[in-house]
Amino acid sequence: MSGAGYFTRLGAVLFTAALLIATIMHPNAGRDAARRAAAVAASVETTPISARACAIGEPRLSGPFAPIDDVLSVSPLGGVTAPGEVLPAPYIRINTRRADAGFERRTTTALAPAKADIVALERKVDRKADGRARGLSWTVHFRSCENISFYYDRLDAISDDIISRAGGMEAFEEFGGPDHIAIETQIRVHEGAAIGEADGFDVGLHDLAASPAALERPERYSTNPYARAAVFDAPPSLLAAITPDTSRARCPIDYLPKDEQPVWAAKLGDSWGIRRAKGDDACRTAIADEKGAAQGVWFTDAAHNAATSKVSAVALAADAIDPGRLIFSLHGRLTSLTPDLVGLAPFMEAEREDAAKGFLSFKKGDGRINTSFDEVRDGEVYCYERLRTNFVGPLINGVVLLERQSGEAGPALLKIEARGDALSCIDLEEPWSFTGNETVFYR
Repeated sequence: MSGAGYFTRLGAVLFTAALLIATIMHPNAGRDAARRAAAVAASVETTPISARACAIGEPRLSGPFAPIDDVLSVSPLGGVTAPGEVLPAPYIRINTRRADAGFERRTTTALAPAKADIVALERKVDRKADGRARGLSWTVHFRSCENISFYYDRLDAISDDIISRAGGMEAFEEFGGPDHIAIETQIRVHEGAAIGEADGFDVGLHDLAASPAALERPERYSTNPYARAAVFDAPPSLLAAITPDTSRARCPIDYLPKDEQPVWAAKLGDSWGIRRAKGDDACRTAIADEKGAAQGVWFTDAAHNAATSKVSAVALAADAIDPGRLIFSLHGRLTSLTPDLVGLAPFMEAEREDAAKGFLSFKKGDGRINTSFDEVRDGEVYCYERLRTNFVGPLINGVVLLERQSGEAGPALLKIEARGDALSCIDLEEPWSFTGNETVFYR
């Protein structure tokens, strides 16, 4: 045997002996090392996703919102909303196909569209006018990286596993009463995980790195959890999680992988897939407030925004599906729009009341009649005629007058009045003026 071979074998024997001695003296060393490695991996996995930078060049979402075969259409941003809400809506609506018979919607599974943390859960009870419960809905708030937050709203149910991981229903906090409860969480989910079920649901996304919408009153849309905490007596961190900065709302479809965007964009249209969205930017921008014009959201209070419990809003905007058609989204907040102005038979009292509390649509015109809301200027009275409740409902037997005024020492205001003493604008005596029955809204 050569000298080199002898020393090589001797070194191997000594190394093996050293390992045996180390194992005898520290029998758990291997397991401890494995445990430390697992702990490091776990710490990386449980680091809040909100603290992680968004990967450069990668899509912010990586999977579908629901099985695409269940989806009939997707209502774009700014679309007409549910009763009691204003437009423009800062979210898209996933509309499901019909079930086996009739017009009943198919129930689908809401899927996590990316690896993300669920940062908050909300449950709301919807009640009828007589106080009886109509149903309940869930809202799930996610973060997929430090700049991307998104949510699913109006889910009929959510996963039992998610409820369990949140600490159970007893861990939720009340927001002004038992009909609205919420909890702050950090529940990790992976792409494709089942979040809940619904026969249709809303998807909202906010890009905190994007420039905010150019709004006349941007503070109306910014998150102010401390102000809301005074109203709801809840932790500011929870309020921040469930009150995103709406001025940074973006179309969720634009954040999907490039090969999936066309599939979902092709679904953009009305709730039953009859009217398809028009134009290259069919998903639209959510917030439509136009500086110096009437277009956008107007509030019933001069100082606060609709995030508080006693302030509501109306909105004036183009239809998200057909920009040539305009919408008064009033939802019962214009007191002069009474049921007797709705073109239905007097014995249809309930139907007339419901129609008066919805939205009005009409075809865009020229000049001072049916003027596009983004062309309305201060100090001039405009008239709107041939108004229809929703898109296919009865006509309004009257006209609506509108005037915008910019306050020198305060917020801009908008006067609106429904008039039943004329069926068309040319029948109304000039100069057009209000009778004292107008409602004043504020920016």
